[in-house]
Amino acid sequence: MKSLVIIPLFFFPYMICNAQNNCKNDTIMYLVAYNYIINDSINQEKSIFVSDSIIDLDRFWFSKDLVSLPEEKEKLDKYRANKKNVWSIPFYSPCIALLFDKNIRQSDAVLFFSKIEDNMLRADLLSHKRHADKYNYSQMSFQNTGWIYLFVFDKDCTSKRVFSHEIVYD
Repeated sequence: MKSLVIIPLFFFPYMICNAQNNCKNDTIMYLVAYNYIINDSINQEKSIFVSDSIIDLDRFWFSKDLVSLPEEKEKLDKYRANKKNVWSIPFYSPCIALLFDKNIRQSDAVLFFSKIEDNMLRADLLSHKRHADKYNYSQMSFQNTGWIYLFVFDKDCTSKRVFSHEIVYD
């Protein structure tokens, strides 16, 4: 029994360092995206609550925007097929939870982030419906309006391009 305890403890520091390195890069990209969104002219003077859950947001809305970035366009076009058309369930992100203030009680909008994959990040900024659970993407997006964003990053975590569209959810 002691050997079972020693093995996990031996690898524990490595696992923490590895997780912190991934969180560090992700943190930079989430902050870049957040700063872009809050400084976007359409969001001036809005109070924005950031969800601490990662949502599997679709990317197909941006396929036509990526014509000038053929490598990213190919990855985006194959994104859902590579996932075998399976949608991931939302999951808690400690990185996002640490970054953003949860004390915002009255918000005009709720921001949901996707997982960062292939140096691309999706975000949905939805109008806050008072009767919906602001932590629940399905409730928030149901019959609502919002803005969707696609962030394309360079390998050094700097923003390469940003695309956005207004969207109406049925």
